[in-house]
Amino acid sequence: MHSFIAGTRNEWSKLAARKKLLFSLLLLVLLPVASAVLLSQLQAGIGIAAVSSGDFPVLMLSIYTGFVIPLFTFMAAADLFAGEIQDRTLKLTLLRPISRFVVFSSKVAALGLYSLVSLVVGCAVSVLAGLLLNSQSGWGTGLLQSLEAYSVAFVPMFTLVVLAVLLTQLFRSASGAMMVCVFVYAALKLLGVFYPQYAAYSPTYYTDWHQLWLNGAVPASKIINATTYLAASCILCFTAAFAMFDRREI
Repeated sequence: MHSFIAGTRNEWSKLAARKKLLFSLLLLVLLPVASAVLLSQLQAGIGIAAVSSGDFPVLMLSIYTGFVIPLFTFMAAADLFAGEIQDRTLKLTLLRPISRFVVFSSKVAALGLYSLVSLVVGCAVSVLAGLLLNSQSGWGTGLLQSLEAYSVAFVPMFTLVVLAVLLTQLFRSASGAMMVCVFVYAALKLLGVFYPQYAAYSPTYYTDWHQLWLNGAVPASKIINATTYLAASCILCFTAAFAMFDRREI
């Protein structure tokens, strides 16, 4: 356990040192602020509250989980795996008295932590930016719903992390891994649009599954089935990715 914690800290320090991480966090901050200012001006112009301050964080979450967080997660996964193979830094890591499983799981944990930090930052800034809106209706209820939505959104985001880790095992360059991750993600999204009967079998279908939790009309059995599917997807992708990582030549 000590090796795993130390490895996770080491991998997180690698991510924190990259400009891409700082840029992603900056985008998470600027996007809701700019959106809140534009909506506030729009509502002032038409005299109607188009979006309440309580609903605004949930609206931003759909943008975060649909585009922003997956994109930067793919970048981070490509850097930590294919990028380190390309730069020959992974070989130095494996020279230490540490198992490949610990190295692999530490990288996955650091990527999961990155998704969690992104959600926390996005939630905090969106809630504060919502105060810029003219309408304060439903603020108390909206705040509780926002906290619930951002909390459960971590599950599908971590599923995308493990899926990205699996795809990056096929490449030895960060750019190639990044492009394929984005392509696969977009293809699975389009598959759900043109063939909705198969959409539920894709992990990308659940990027906005926080709506299920906020909609009281959705039966609990559907939420349980979705949770079970995402957990199974994580286990299968994690196992397959580690098998490839353990066998590959560094």
